[in-house]
Amino acid sequence: MDSLNFKPIGYFRNAMDNPNEAPRQPNPYLSETAGYIELLSGQHFKDALRDLDDFTKIWVIFQFHKNDHWNPLVQPPRGSDKKRGVFATRSPHRPNPIGMSALDLISIDGLKINTGPTDLLNGTPILDIKPYLPYVDSHPDEKIGWLQESAEEKFSVIWSSQAQVQLAFLESHGLTQLRGFVVNQLEYDPTDAKKKRLYFVEDKIWLAYRTWRIQIQVDSAAKHVQALAIQSGYSAEELSSSDDPYKDKDLHRLFLNHSF
Repeated sequence: MDSLNFKPIGYFRNAMDNPNEAPRQPNPYLSETAGYIELLSGQHFKDALRDLDDFTKIWVIFQFHKNDHWNPLVQPPRGSDKKRGVFATRSPHRPNPIGMSALDLISIDGLKINTGPTDLLNGTPILDIKPYLPYVDSHPDEKIGWLQESAEEKFSVIWSSQAQVQLAFLESHGLTQLRGFVVNQLEYDPTDAKKKRLYFVEDKIWLAYRTWRIQIQVDSAAKHVQALAIQSGYSAEELSSSDDPYKDKDLHRLFLNHSF
């Protein structure tokens, strides 16, 4: 098979560095995932951007730069436990690690393209940009295959007053991706422990995000999940140790010493 060589035209920049922080698709309610495309200089890309600022949405073609393998069958993050052919999914684990997302175009400043909420990670290589055209790109009445089975099973994610205060404190200290992670994990199949790090302790359910734990309550009848509280995942003994592989123990100490 002949190989094809592509060079990035730029890179995406935002605060998401880890794959498990990224939404499955751009989520308009996760403003912290927004960012910008930084095009390379010296490539005549400023001329190439001419007239694009009159559009409100763009297609961004990019590389899944953190994937080093592909799978012919994948387990989707939503729906049944049945594996699906990768070509019938949006999985990033593809024969060629190429992705595409429709993003809101906010503004263009020189070689910097500001976008709305995204599903791209920081440092994502950008391969191409095209304008989104509603009259050819939007087909809302088409079949969506196996996804139809779970199309009506989306849960709303809400935050208790205590969790909102805790979340605001953590976000003000730089932990900006926790909110999006919780929504991504819980809006579909919120109690499926095979697809997410859930801990069932007596009558409580905890969702793990790196070194943090979020207590949740699921109302299947009402189709909503409530984040009740956030707590540190470190024990007192672990926090007393100078070993800090995630470089976050100072934030945990501040959190534990704060009065919520």
